Amino acid sequence: MINNGRYSFMTAPTLQGMLEGGVPIVHNDQVVGAVGVSGVKSTEDAQIARAGIAALGL
Repeated sequence: MINNGRYSFMTAPTLQGMLEGGVPIVHNDQVVGAVGVSGVKSTEDAQIARAGIAALGL
């Protein structure tokens, strides 16, 4: 959406439930990065991203 010039999407109050597949990496209550997955159903994308973060021990 953003790549096609629709910058208003960046001002959405919350993306929770709108898009899945991108999961923030939180360490000591700080967001230190994110994991993004795309290629299967969105719920599965998020599940795979969370598994990757768990593999890091975070």
